Amino acid sequence: MTETPRVLLFGSVPMPHGGIQQHTIRLLDYLQHQGYEARLADVLHWRAGQAVVQAPGIAPCGNWVFAIAKQIHDFQPHLIHSHVYRWRITSALGLLSHVTAQDPRPIRTMLTIHGESFFTILPAPVRPMVYAALRRVDHVIADNDKLLNFLHERVGVSPDRCSIQGAFLPPRADELDPATLPADLRAFMADHSPLLAGNGAVATFAGEDKYGIDLIVRATARLRETFPRIGVVFCVTALSEPDRMEKLRALATELGVQDCIRFVANLPSLLPVVAAADATIRATNTDGDALSVHESLMLGTPALASDVVTRPALCDKFRNRDADDLAEVALRVLQRGRHGPEVTQHIHHAGPELLGIYDRLLGRGPGSAAQGQSTRG
Repeated sequence: MTETPRVLLFGSVPMPHGGIQQHTIRLLDYLQHQGYEARLADVLHWRAGQAVVQAPGIAPCGNWVFAIAKQIHDFQPHLIHSHVYRWRITSALGLLSHVTAQDPRPIRTMLTIHGESFFTILPAPVRPMVYAALRRVDHVIADNDKLLNFLHERVGVSPDRCSIQGAFLPPRADELDPATLPADLRAFMADHSPLLAGNGAVATFAGEDKYGIDLIVRATARLRETFPRIGVVFCVTALSEPDRMEKLRALATELGVQDCIRFVANLPSLLPVVAAADATIRATNTDGDALSVHESLMLGTPALASDVVTRPALCDKFRNRDADDLAEVALRVLQRGRHGPEVTQHIHHAGPELLGIYDRLLGRGPGSAAQGQSTRG
């Protein structure tokens, strides 16, 4: 291929950003800096209360067949890469791969599955159709080995059509600006030491707190015995269960830590909090690649995470759903201190591998990737 490749991303970018949303926005930026013509179709822009993110290359798109088809027709992509848990889009990509398979220049299709929730939320009647679509698309990326095995053994995706690939991409410079934080939050962070940070939705998975916020509250109560001025900032990315939020606040009050735990929402970026923290906590009871863990390590902030899935080698792990073990690991990490540049400069990101998959699907030889350099490290 000699013309500039056009890549159409299906994703969602409403505020506040979660890990998948950050990945798709950064991927759009990365592709544009690498010389690709790229567009991100935002399929959640229409939700009530969700802000539309305005940025070059982002196009509003409804979650229905006509809107999906219109994006493909208008942009005329060479490759489509989906990142959303929407069965209509997945099914459309499978059908597109089937219909255009014999074309001299077929539109190449791929999908990244960010965590097992992709499968758990699928309505039972559409699962056979979605599974068939996954077997037809040109490439499926799983973000952990558990998902890769599921794709092979349960869905039937051919091994040569899927791979495992992390989703971390370096943040844009504007994501790191501490001036974007509210003044009262900056004051809270300055008044507490050590400072812990976490982020996620207030929601349930398998009957438990999905992001382990209750564990963080309990661990904080234990850690306060050693660190009287400890502070915790938990960035709420979605309030799926308001009643659970009230129970978490009540738990903090019961344990006497309500004054040292701050729940915040609607931040333009979570990264200034992560950069200022002494450690971050990812206490999920289900997970994908967990971009926040990579972000934390890249910024030199130690990352603690549950052992529910494989974690990066530099991540400090604790037993899933065990608040006491979380507190013990956190104590060791806080006493050890932050990571130095000899660690942070080696944090790997997914960009080069993704471009390699794109090049292979588009029939572009090794070393023939679009010219240009990323503006980020």
